[in-house]
Amino acid sequence: MRTPRGWLVHHQDRLSFKANAGAPTLRLKFYHYPLYRQQVEIRVPPQGCTLKAKGLNAYFLYVGQVPTRGTLSFERIVAVTPQPSLPPKEYGEISTIPTDVARKYKQSHPYWPLNSKVLQSLASEHWFKTDSLREWLREVSEVIPGIINRPEPQDKRWGAEEVIRTGVGDCDEFTDLFITLARIRGIPSRRLTGYFIPNNSLIPEGHAWAECLAPTAGWIPVDLAQHNIGVHSSNYIIQKIEEFNPALHDFQIQQQSTLLHASWDHPTPLLTPVDSREPPH
Repeated sequence: MRTPRGWLVHHQDRLSFKANAGAPTLRLKFYHYPLYRQQVEIRVPPQGCTLKAKGLNAYFLYVGQVPTRGTLSFERIVAVTPQPSLPPKEYGEISTIPTDVARKYKQSHPYWPLNSKVLQSLASEHWFKTDSLREWLREVSEVIPGIINRPEPQDKRWGAEEVIRTGVGDCDEFTDLFITLARIRGIPSRRLTGYFIPNNSLIPEGHAWAECLAPTAGWIPVDLAQHNIGVHSSNYIIQKIEEFNPALHDFQIQQQSTLLHASWDHPTPLLTPVDSREPPH
């Protein structure tokens, strides 16, 4: 099966909750597909929700009074059409990235520990200092798989420093390690999360990958777990973009008036291929 032009994504999310006191007002936020590198059309919206946008991201907001305990269903069907891109012909030189832009991406976080001694030691190696972004990306695409020599699924996200010690990780660790090294080098970078659909499959895999800012080409995808630099294809569906906060939660309960315990059931969505010959809606 060839990769289709786009996807019909059917979500069947549920929120189960229990409050200490009756009839609290529930304010729930959960992320939706942004209009970035993809066209998005909501075919069936989640009931009782309002679509909002903040920066590059989009999310649904539910506000309503609920009983002491219960379950809310947020079924939605969304058509997502990725906008493919090819690697740029020119990447430019790292030294031409404006200093004020690079400085915005210099914050250190537990997942992206820019001040880590073990990561700073990598920055002292000869390859790290090259000024050609194309060459730097080629070098780092060889170095990181050598560090993560046991790529396998993880039950938690470990962050860049821990993966250096263990050599074990999945797409989260590939992405966090790349972002940390890129930011140490002064290359703006950020994390994208969503789904990757393997060729000849209709089962989406939860996935994380990166983007870095090329002086001559703008933001380009970097997915070292999939051996991909510069290509955004129909295999990728973007759900959220983590630029300055490295850990945006898929859902968040805001402004609780009473103590409320909740769990978010987020099963893998069902996919239907959408071909370019499908009539518009």
